[in-house]
Amino acid sequence: MNDQVTRPISDSELPDSMAGGAEGSSLLVDSAISHCEKLMRVMKLEEWINGARDNPILASASRRWQEEHAQLLTELHLERGRAL
Repeated sequence: MNDQVTRPISDSELPDSMAGGAEGSSLLVDSAISHCEKLMRVMKLEEWINGARDNPILASASRRWQEEHAQLLTELHLERGRAL
């Protein structure tokens, strides 16, 4: 077996962009991705809620969507001037 392929490597052998380390950029990226995913979910929920307004069959689901929507807005520290 090739020792070069199977030997462990250290952070000093990796390019700066790949090295582990505690610069925090990875955490920042993860946080930004999470924030974007929540915003996308908020937009999708708004679309569903608006589409279900006049449909009694979707009333129960719409209430759950509104609760999830409100929770996500709280987590994102966003306030809405209007109710959905």
